[in-house]
Amino acid sequence: MVEFGLKLEDNKVAEWSNHYLDYGKLKAILKKAKTAKQSHEDYLKRQGEKKGGFFGSPHSSSADLQSQGVVNETTNLIVSPDKQILSPLGSQVDLSDPNAVQEAVQKQKSSSNLSLTRLSGYFNRGEKSYTDKIEKLSKEFEELLRAERVKTVDFYNTKLAELESRLEILVQSVAQSSTLAPTFVQDDEGDKTEHSTIGTSPRVRQHVKQPSLTRGRFASVVNIVSKKLRREKQIFDALQKGDTDMALKIELLSIDDDDDEDENRVENEKVLAEGNSIKRALTDHYRTTMLLKNFAIMNYTGFVKIVKKHDKTLSQNKGKFKSFLKAEDLFDEGKEVDELSLRVVRYYANWFCEGNIREATTEMLPKKGDGLEMDWSQLRLGYRMGMSAVLALWVCWDCIWGLVNEGNTTIGGRAAFPVFRACGGLLLLQWFWGCSVFIWGRYRVNYIYLFDLDPRTVSSAMSIFEDAVENTLVFLLVMLLYYKAGASDIPQWIPTGWFPMSLVLYTVYQLIFPLKTRIPMWGAIWKVVTAPLNSPSFFHGYIGDIFTSMVKVFQDVAWTICWVCSGQFSSYETLRDKATFPWETAHWYKNFLIPIVCLFPLLIRFNQCLRRYIDTGDRVPHLPNAAKYALSQTVTLFGAFHPLYMELDAAKAQSQSGLHGVDLFQVFWLLIFLTSSLYSFTWDVFMDWGLGRKKYGYLGATLMYPKRSYYFTVIAFDLVLRFMWVLTLLPPSSGAKFEVPSYLSAVTMMLELFRRTIWGFLRLENEHRSNAAGFRRVSFVPLHFNTGHGHNYSHKERGGQSVLKEVVLVSIVVLGICVSSIIAAQNANSRQNKWAPSDNNEF
Repeated sequence: MVEFGLKLEDNKVAEWSNHYLDYGKLKAILKKAKTAKQSHEDYLKRQGEKKGGFFGSPHSSSADLQSQGVVNETTNLIVSPDKQILSPLGSQVDLSDPNAVQEAVQKQKSSSNLSLTRLSGYFNRGEKSYTDKIEKLSKEFEELLRAERVKTVDFYNTKLAELESRLEILVQSVAQSSTLAPTFVQDDEGDKTEHSTIGTSPRVRQHVKQPSLTRGRFASVVNIVSKKLRREKQIFDALQKGDTDMALKIELLSIDDDDDEDENRVENEKVLAEGNSIKRALTDHYRTTMLLKNFAIMNYTGFVKIVKKHDKTLSQNKGKFKSFLKAEDLFDEGKEVDELSLRVVRYYANWFCEGNIREATTEMLPKKGDGLEMDWSQLRLGYRMGMSAVLALWVCWDCIWGLVNEGNTTIGGRAAFPVFRACGGLLLLQWFWGCSVFIWGRYRVNYIYLFDLDPRTVSSAMSIFEDAVENTLVFLLVMLLYYKAGASDIPQWIPTGWFPMSLVLYTVYQLIFPLKTRIPMWGAIWKVVTAPLNSPSFFHGYIGDIFTSMVKVFQDVAWTICWVCSGQFSSYETLRDKATFPWETAHWYKNFLIPIVCLFPLLIRFNQCLRRYIDTGDRVPHLPNAAKYALSQTVTLFGAFHPLYMELDAAKAQSQSGLHGVDLFQVFWLLIFLTSSLYSFTWDVFMDWGLGRKKYGYLGATLMYPKRSYYFTVIAFDLVLRFMWVLTLLPPSSGAKFEVPSYLSAVTMMLELFRRTIWGFLRLENEHRSNAAGFRRVSFVPLHFNTGHGHNYSHKERGGQSVLKEVVLVSIVVLGICVSSIIAAQNANSRQNKWAPSDNNEF
């Protein structure tokens, strides 16, 4: 997990950096306190051992010592095993001499009392030095924490008051403007102005649409131009008819109108200039309020985390700062700045967007200098994309021309095409990841914060696109060479299979380097595949969902591994070769490896859901989500082991047996197929995206993307492509009626990755605004900018046995369904073999 200190640094506004919480300094104090506490515990442990060594074992009774021959039963003195008293001066006294024994007794008593006193004082002084150090650090932490609170809260309040004052001055100046004031009338009677609403809370102020300031003036300018054109046409028509008097009259009238129009034009230009100035002022004001909200969010989160760390480090002071985190005293969760930003949006919407709040929000967020504008690197990116487009057209042309002119097979029918499909799937995923990063950044979805990524290793969208273009060039070039070598258009100096093999090596290299970004990537993937052993984060769940969309890619990766291990890449081939590979029909590959590849991503998400249930104790949404993946697993199992939807001669089977089992199982498979698809689609809309709320027009309460049509378009795509996704769970060459043809496998793979990408757009938006999955302690998330509390964390704790019982029960049910599916498949197999006529009977 990325440290919060890095997140705080990444979200700081450069000019406000001195006013943020000094999280690092507070953490350093707690680290010292933790070290001192550990040293104190080690000291007590060491002194306990010393005490035990001086006085004997603390767990040894006098009877035990006496039995060991170290205590005399009459004098109760410590003696050696040979009956010699060990005196304080180190001399030995014979027990047979009474006077010597008496003298030793007196010396030992006085010496022991003195030693005990000195030893006790030594121990107390040593322990006191540690406790004093811990107390000093605790006091230093408290003083710094309170000072940081005063610093951050004072800056927040000062900045908020400044923004309130600036907005009031701006609205007053607009209201007092002789050219702009007439547009501010809100009510029908005309006795109220927009200025009269200053200081009124947006919660109680009614939102009233106002005419657009600049659009109204622009319309008047258009009318002036249209009027002038009509007048010129009238003069031209009069001259055509020879009516010079009428033309002169119109010209004289136009001179007077032109004077008025010139005055109106000057006035309109002035209004437009002032309107643009107000636009810029409101936009800057809105962005500042958003940055101030981020300031409040990040500092509040920092206080929550540092107090939690304090309670964990200094458990003796746990709960000391509970009242310190009251939301109303600590930024109030940014509610005041939220109200201010809403007022700014409403002013902008009323004046420039005809009351459209969503349009106003979209226009005000983007700004030059925020890293969203394109730079000169686009020239290089565009040039390389042009090269990629030319290569793609070349490959398509050669394949189509070769098929039409010479009857050669396309590259899709070549022996090593699954290699290109596997590498192409990974390449397409890189392109879609770049698109996701761009969209999230463009609309301020803070994916870095939500995914808990290290800001130092996060690549920008432009960087991802540049890498993807380079990889695309290599991919298309190797594909073209492979096709040309098979068509004998280039000399076959090396085996044809070496071209796809080189692509495999290049892809492996790209998956390993650069280590700075690949090590965190593979670390996250490792935690995903070992889901039951690791508590999944939101990022791990997102990766797991992507894996469920990569079933076709994983199948091709498995095929590629077999192809490389078999050494087939060293063979020559031509366009007309129909290569067959022994592992494709092998039992271990067809009935074992490929079904596991199809099931494994679903099993990962299933395990993640169960682990989330164990961690949180919440049945909903984790158990219903696990049931969704269990249902998809059932579809996969039937596709892997059941022959009933294979193309059989049903007429012969029924004529010989009179049974209609095949139809029954086909209907059953179709039912679970539809159920799984609709269940997944419903879960996407209502749970993953937080949409479908009737009172919000079947969408959500707050939306971060500008147009409602975007959401309905994504929902429609998801409905269609969800059914196609379930079809991708069927293993290849299963013989299913519903199986996607092999030549369309690449298309279904691309469509599913596209569906998952647009799914991610809305999934992160929902997590940003509502903490839907409950991964964060603090619900609100700062908006994503590139910059130069009263929560009682009471976790639901349930008995471990009850949670484990439910998990075991759910697992048993799912396992039972899987076993039943396999048994039913085998029984259907045997019935099919029984129905099918033998070869001897046919002849």
